[in-house]
Amino acid sequence: MTPEEQLIERYFDAFNRHDIEAVMACFHQHPAIVGADGRRREGREQVRRQYEAEFAAIPDGRCDLLMCAGNSGRGVAESKFHGIRASDGQPIEAIGAELMEIVDGRIKEIRDYHRPAATAA
Repeated sequence: MTPEEQLIERYFDAFNRHDIEAVMACFHQHPAIVGADGRRREGREQVRRQYEAEFAAIPDGRCDLLMCAGNSGRGVAESKFHGIRASDGQPIEAIGAELMEIVDGRIKEIRDYHRPAATAA
């Protein structure tokens, strides 16, 4: 397993535990995340606030890591997100990928490409 893949697994584990300190420990000093909606959040404060808001909105939310690959400062992870929204009790599922730029052993940028999962008819 490459160092990038180890970092991806550590990040997913921290996310699934909703451990904000462990999540932030995976990030570079000057991180950015680009949400599936295209909105860009830069800097440790904005990234932390985004994760805190996600954890509050979906308290049981988790991402099942389906696969990951990484090397030479790049990583990709495919995952399925699921949980129950605190605001209305509705289940939410999304599937997609995160593309990561990794600098100095930390996540510099994540670009999230999750979309709502198709429901069975």
